[in-house]
Amino acid sequence: MSTNIQPYDTISTPLGNCYIYTIHLSFLNRLGSFDCGEEEQNDFIKRFAVGHYLTGINHTFLLICNNDLAGFVSFSSYSYAFAEGFLGKIREAMKKEFNKKGLPHEFDISFKKLPVILLGQLGINKIYQGKGVGSFFVRSFIIPYSLGYCIRNSCIGILVYTKTAKEFYEKLGFQLIYEDKNGGANYFYSLYKNVLEVRYRTFLAK
Repeated sequence: MSTNIQPYDTISTPLGNCYIYTIHLSFLNRLGSFDCGEEEQNDFIKRFAVGHYLTGINHTFLLICNNDLAGFVSFSSYSYAFAEGFLGKIREAMKKEFNKKGLPHEFDISFKKLPVILLGQLGINKIYQGKGVGSFFVRSFIIPYSLGYCIRNSCIGILVYTKTAKEFYEKLGFQLIYEDKNGGANYFYSLYKNVLEVRYRTFLAK
């Protein structure tokens, strides 16, 4: 695949280096043949990814390995209503972090909803499944990108809804926070301690 645009990032995978690109006209002819085995993700990348990117609904990144479209991920801003029990755990964890640092400042997280980055769609091409590419994509790009996003734009973690990839997310450290009667579940990857640490250092910097 020849393109003059520069990759957003490069990650190391079991198959060698793979490259991350923001969705772009140069890759348009590859979207139609993408197949991850899941109708929802296939439909999104073929029909909606470009339009949603252009209108600011979400931001889609493409994973290019061996000149193939090996996968993609789509992010958007979101606010989520955490259950009170889970919200209490977040509150206590934040208090502990404040106490460790001797911070006298107050905070209130009794809001109905809290800001997260929504991992709206994630798909790995079937020919790259079972080779560790998806896990490396999450660990090496999705989580670090989300942390940077949360530091800049204020959010506390990653939220994802899935019916078919529960075990995948659990192995990567995502916490189950809600299950619906249709077999779907919301998973959360906490980043608030990381955000606090970076913002604390910036706050104190001279």
